[in-house]
Amino acid sequence: MNTKWTESTKYTVTIVLGLLLVWLIWIAKPLIGPIVISALLAFTLNPLVTWLCNHTRMNHNVAVVVVYTLLTVLLVAFPYIALDELENNNDLSETVNWVLDTTGLLFSQSFTIAGITLLPSDWVTNIDQFIAESVATIAGNTLNFIATFTGNMIWVLITMVTLFYFLKDGSRLKQNMLKLAPQNVRHEWEQLLTEIDHAWGAFLRGQLLLMLIVGILAALGGVAIGLPGAVILGVLAGLLDIVPSLGPTVSGIVAIAVGMVLGSTYLNIPNGWFGLLVAALYFFVQQIENIWLRPQIMSNRLRLHPGVIFVGVVGALAVQGILAALLIVPIMASASILGRYFYSKLTDSDG
Repeated sequence: MNTKWTESTKYTVTIVLGLLLVWLIWIAKPLIGPIVISALLAFTLNPLVTWLCNHTRMNHNVAVVVVYTLLTVLLVAFPYIALDELENNNDLSETVNWVLDTTGLLFSQSFTIAGITLLPSDWVTNIDQFIAESVATIAGNTLNFIATFTGNMIWVLITMVTLFYFLKDGSRLKQNMLKLAPQNVRHEWEQLLTEIDHAWGAFLRGQLLLMLIVGILAALGGVAIGLPGAVILGVLAGLLDIVPSLGPTVSGIVAIAVGMVLGSTYLNIPNGWFGLLVAALYFFVQQIENIWLRPQIMSNRLRLHPGVIFVGVVGALAVQGILAALLIVPIMASASILGRYFYSKLTDSDG
């Protein structure tokens, strides 16, 4: 057991282990999504765990159990609370019915823009047959739906279990990674991990703040011009803003469609012109976010140009989907930190 490996043996073993790690990651690709989501949730909730430890007599494990239990109760209780409100609140029920009816109205009414009359029902032929075929397709794929639902529940379970262990043992992960570093560079590795940790924290806090501000601006603007369901559409705008660039566009399209179909609740203008007014409102909100809010909240903290953020999000969305679009900004920030570190080493500078 005391035999020392030669340099060639060390390199060979390192390469084999690296290839094995890549193969394992490739095999475990379906698990990446739930693990990433649980890691982000743990990163978001960890400050609350730290606060409980610092301001109460709870130890770390007890604080983790408390936070995890509160999150689980919230996730389980929210659907029941929402359904109860839906049953007992007539205004809310009417609002939900309005949302469900909007699609039908969109295809049954015409609207005019600059003297040009558009009839959406002309865009879809034989809607009744389409609906009937869709219902038949859904009925024929009931077993597939059940299987998909069961699979999704399994992924939710994996996410929640992984979240618990990330909260409980996440602090040890950094220390274990540092132990892998040679002693002479361990301090530099610690600095790198701290910078990356700060970048992800800044991203999450900034994204939550952006979502809140965008939702409030969209809701207040909608109320000001008499947009039906302005508050709901504002909430939608805030939630969809979690996907930068694409989310606000989708919420804007929905709001424009609502404005064109239902018109303003008090402005006496044609629905088509009101739709343009809604488009101007959402365009204005997007410009405030992209030109002022996002650079102030995101770009300055992460040291990334807004144009780089925009291109990265759109490219990630096109190539890898929504999850990649959600993560590309902090990933680019982390890559920038590592890039500056490697550049400083390659050029023997102090970067």
